[in-house]
Amino acid sequence: MADVLDHDTSEHATADALRRIKLFRAIGVSDSIVLLASMRRRNVGSGDKVFAQGENGDTMVVVLDGILRVEVTDMNGNTATVGKVEAGEVVGEMAVIDPAPRSASVVAATDCELLELSRADLMGLRRRAPSAAAAIVGGIIGDVTRRLRNVNKRIDAELDPNNAAGKAQMKITLTGAPTDENTGTFFGRIWDRIRR
Repeated sequence: MADVLDHDTSEHATADALRRIKLFRAIGVSDSIVLLASMRRRNVGSGDKVFAQGENGDTMVVVLDGILRVEVTDMNGNTATVGKVEAGEVVGEMAVIDPAPRSASVVAATDCELLELSRADLMGLRRRAPSAAAAIVGGIIGDVTRRLRNVNKRIDAELDPNNAAGKAQMKITLTGAPTDENTGTFFGRIWDRIRR
């Protein structure tokens, strides 16, 4: 994927690139310049850790160029790649609203150019460009709402007694423990994490 800036690194080109990113689409031209001034450019090399699972976070990053890998480590120390974040995408956005331990690690899969926004930066943006700050918070809330709807759909599907996963979940509900046939289901995986 081509980088977000299309090799034009002027302030206006970068601000325009920000407004093409879903989270920032509702931000006006002048506010996007203020937003850009609130962010910090960060270059990371391939293999560098951007966020560490379990650390308290208060920043989000926008990928301008490169690819980030999202990794989760389980209680046994096994690490799995669960996603990637490419140019034009955002990761860690919940931390600017709710600074809590990171649920995953984010590692540079390639050399990357990032823009970082902290919780404190967002607070400052509320004073300098309140409509931009409101658009960002609204975008984050909208994204969280969409994710919750997707989780609800998965729960409904797995609780549906007319499908195999639903039947397996009913066994968990009735017996209190997962069986071999339902340990791979959404609820089976949650049960497995709870009982550790």
